[in-house]
Amino acid sequence: MNLFVKLRGFMQRDLPAIIETEGLNFIKKNFRDQGYTDRSFKKWKDRKTVDSKGKDLTRYRTNKVGTIGTLTKFGQKQNGRAILTGHRTGGNKLKNSFRARATASEVKFSTSKEYAEQHNEGKGHMPKRQFIGNSAYLNNKIKSKITRTLNNIFRNG
Repeated sequence: MNLFVKLRGFMQRDLPAIIETEGLNFIKKNFRDQGYTDRSFKKWKDRKTVDSKGKDLTRYRTNKVGTIGTLTKFGQKQNGRAILTGHRTGGNKLKNSFRARATASEVKFSTSKEYAEQHNEGKGHMPKRQFIGNSAYLNNKIKSKITRTLNNIFRNG
């Protein structure tokens, strides 16, 4: 098989597949790390655990309902749970909802969750907790994978 045919195959099949795989891995990485990596890492803002008066909602303040300092029901639900992960929902519905569709000319990422944009862009009184978008880190991962693949094609002719 000549080099031209291999390069055409790379452009039509391999390149979109690389972008698709690296993009989906990047989204999952951001959920695992609970932050977004562009040129540097930016941690997501923690969940709100205080009321409008600044009182801690996760711990009992009196012995009327529970022991002072122990976790409230709300606190138990929040304790140890990752940001953007629901309780009693299987947890990772947003993270696992992302899909990618690759064609020879583009790769489109999508989710069925309508609230994803609110979290990603910080709309509707939500703090911005970005997990997808333009990223130097992702571009470098894709570039590195493309370079390795092209080097193999040229090396093996």
